[in-house]
Parts: sequence; C-alpha cells; structure tokens
Amino acid sequence: VTMFIIASVHAIFSFYQFHMHGNLNPFLSLFLSNTHYESFIFFPFQTLGVIAYIILMLMAFTSHDFWLNTLSPKVWKLLHIMVYIAYGLLIAHVALGVIQLENAPIYFLMLLAGVIWLSIIHIIAGIKEWKFDNSKPLETDGWYRVCKVDEIEEDRAKMVIVAKERVAIFKYNNKLSAVHNVCKHQNGPLGEGKIVDGCITCPWHGYQYKPEDGCAPAPFTEKLATYALKLFGDVIYINPKANAEGTFVEPLLITTTNTSTQKTDDFYIGWQPKAAASFKKFVLKTIPVLFFIFLICLVCISFNQKHIAKSFFITDNQPKYEGTLIASPFPALRTMVGKDEYGNPIIKTYPLVNAWKFGADDAVASFLSKNNKDAIVQIQGTTLNRDDVTAIELSDEEASISLSSNKNIFPTLTIQSLGDTILEGQIIDPKCYLGAMNPGEGKPHRDCAIRCIEGGIMPMLTYQTKEGKIKYAVLLGSNGEKINQQISYAVAEPITIKGKMMQIDDWNFLLVDVKNGITRIK
Repeated sequence: VTMFIIASVHAIFSFYQFHMHGNLNPFLSLFLSNTHYESFIFFPFQTLGVIAYIILMLMAFTSHDFWLNTLSPKVWKLLHIMVYIAYGLLIAHVALGVIQLENAPIYFLMLLAGVIWLSIIHIIAGIKEWKFDNSKPLETDGWYRVCKVDEIEEDRAKMVIVAKERVAIFKYNNKLSAVHNVCKHQNGPLGEGKIVDGCITCPWHGYQYKPEDGCAPAPFTEKLATYALKLFGDVIYINPKANAEGTFVEPLLITTTNTSTQKTDDFYIGWQPKAAASFKKFVLKTIPVLFFIFLICLVCISFNQKHIAKSFFITDNQPKYEGTLIASPFPALRTMVGKDEYGNPIIKTYPLVNAWKFGADDAVASFLSKNNKDAIVQIQGTTLNRDDVTAIELSDEEASISLSSNKNIFPTLTIQSLGDTILEGQIIDPKCYLGAMNPGEGKPHRDCAIRCIEGGIMPMLTYQTKEGKIKYAVLLGSNGEKINQQISYAVAEPITIKGKMMQIDDWNFLLVDVKNGITRIK
C-alpha cells in the first residue's frame, strides 16, 4: 500500500506535467506520444511504468482480508506474486527512462547491483526449495521416514515432502502432531512457525491452529489436513495419506528419551503488543547500517548527478517587454536593448509561446489582423530563461499584448542566409527547455515536448559548436512552413539534420527538407 501511494504521487505528478493541457487527450497522449516499440533504446518506458502501476494498484486494493477470502488464498497469492513482474517493469522503466539522462556510471552500477543482489538471493532460495520439494523420504510398509525425535526442537517443526505435499511435524509437551504445511490465510509456511499457547502459529501473520486437529481456535473456522504418525524406536514415521481437514488425530506420545535442547529464540508475532527482544535487537542494529548505506548512496548520487541548466520561469511580478510583433518566420517580439559602438540599435528577439502546451501563432496573427503591424506593443507575460536565452509565454494569450504609445524606430526586419549546414543535436520545445521544466530535454521529457510541438510551439534544434558552445535554431520547412506534426517522431532524440541556416536579428532558423533532411543517430 505504501509503495502504491508513492507510485501514485509520482504517476499523478508526471501525468499532469507531461500530458495534461495539450492538443490530445492526456490518456491517449500517454500511449501515443512515443510509439518506438521496435527500438530498445527509444522504447516508451512510460508503458512499462503504467503496467507496473496497475499491478501495484491491484495489490494495494486487494490487500484487505475481504479480498483474500473472496478470491481464495491461492488466487490472491498468485495475484500478489505479480510483484516480481512489477519489479522487473519498474527496473526497465527507470533504466530506459530517467537514467538515460545521466552520464555517470554509478547510476547504472547501483541499478545493476540491486538487480543482481535480489536475483541471486531469490535464485538461491528457489534452488533450496526446489531441492527440498524433490526430496524423496525413505518408505517402510507404506510409511515414510521423517527423522529422529531429537532432531526436532521443542515447540518447533520438521518439514517433509509426503505425496508431493509439504507436511509439518510439530513437537510440543512430549507429543508429536502432523498437519499440512500451508496456512489457510496466505499460504504461509507453518513448519517455520512455532507452538504458542498450545497452537501452531504461522510465522507470517500469526494465524493459529490446534496441532491435534488442524482447526483454528474459535471463533475462526479455518481447518488443515492432518496426518497419522508412529514411532519405530526414536524414529518418526508418517502415513502419506492425509486425513480430511479438521480430523482429530491423537497426538503421538514420545516414549524415548528427549536429548534435544530447547532453543531460546524469540518468535515474533505481528499481533502481539510488543515486539520480540531478538527482533528489536535486530532492528536496532540494522537501521543504523541501512541509514549509513543510504547516506553513502546519497553522497555518490549528489556528486555524480548531471547538473541541470541555469534556468528560471518567472510567474510572479511579470515584467513588461516593449517592441514590435512579428508572426513570421515564427511568432516573436523584437525589442531594442541599446546601441552598438556605431550607434546602430541592438535588437533582441524573444520567441513567443502560449499558455500550457500551445503555440502563439493564432494569438499573434489575431492581434496583428486588428492593429497596425508596425505599431509598438507591450507584452506582459511569463519569462522563460536558460543561459541568457529568453522566450516569453503569453499567459493570457492575446490579452497579454497591448498597444504602446511609443513610436516605431526599429530597423526593418531582414532575413540573412548563412548557407547550407549539417548539424548534430536534439529537437526540443523551447518553452520547457528554456525554463518551464528542467532539464526539459532527453527521452524522459519526450512526451511533453511532442505535446508542446504538436500543439503549435515552434520546434527548436539545440546543438553544440566545435568550440563547445550551445546554440539554437528554430526549425521550419524548406519553404518556411511549419513542420511541427511531421517531425514529432524525432523529438528528444539524437539526430543529424541538414538544411539552410537563416538569421533574423539574434536568432537563427533552419529550413529543412522533412523527408530527407533528418536522420536518427542510433
């Protein structure tokens, strides 16, 4: 239940951030944003997380005993064994998701170490149980040999395979009784339990049964199959034929001298008001060790984590920007930030996006159709900034734009060709990448980026120059048309892209042949 609550917080937050307020139903977006099921590297890890979440949800919702009784212990246990499937899916969800953003090997080593450790202990346990289940006791006249009397500790049991069933033989008060080993509650191993207050007590949840007839004490009604025992000297033998559940079998009296010693261990039962002394001692020793390991892991992660960009998203006290509005080649505001040494105006251009996961094309076009295209405007919106690269969100859409009384002294917009180029980089949506989300790139952010781009926000290529400097270019078609829908398949993936680089003011845009100009780097 705790795991499900933690998973729910993660799922709800991620679902809202990456899939809500877009151009597609968020539930459809969850499964349709990334459809690269044919690729291991680009496999949609969200689908794996959803399946794991459904399993955890079913386990959490059926954790009450009502469902245990309704479904039957066998079906209920089978359902809850699916936790192994959920665990495997979560490992793949992390390995194919957020870890792909990290370069430090410690993340992969920690994940791999956890998988190997859990796999080894389960494999060892599985081999041990398989060997026990396939053991064949000696048979004499139809009776199976169990062990010598002194091999069983007082108030404890010896387990044996009888007719392919596990049976537990308990020794208590100089008597022996045998019952089916499987607890009726959750199929717990009764043979690992103990006689407490005259009753066999399951080590898992403390369910109890009377050893002589396998019946749970009133008012409980669960019953176990019982078995007949006999002694040949000091050797115990069992009849492999089980009695009907709840059948009374006279306990076998031990006539030989008991040479076994009673183990002075504390048996922990969950419903007791106080924990056993040995359990408390174990916890007090284990918690500091686990806490120390946790601190080491935390320090290792902190020092090796990939540093996120210096970005911000100003929602309060929104500043006002003044300049001229343009709709082409992409919606933007041209502002004047000063003059150069020759007295020429320095123009800074801010790409414009709309609220949520939508582009500002319609809002800008609508405003320009109603007003003089050369008029000075004021925009009050949310500032997105990453490493001194800024965009503006029209928080109130067209209402964020208003006319200014100042005169237009801006130089005419000119477009300059920088020639053909081939670049390696990643297609991102500028809204999230520049500040709305951080890091806002890579495979974990792919679904959100696709929703933003398909919602009309201009796609942007981020790439690195030979000098190591990060540069940006808005992507348009060969004739300057929008290509948002056509390139969504390659968003947030390493690609090679070729086209003609163009420049307006301090921004570049790349004219791309969609069919032949983009190649995924595998």
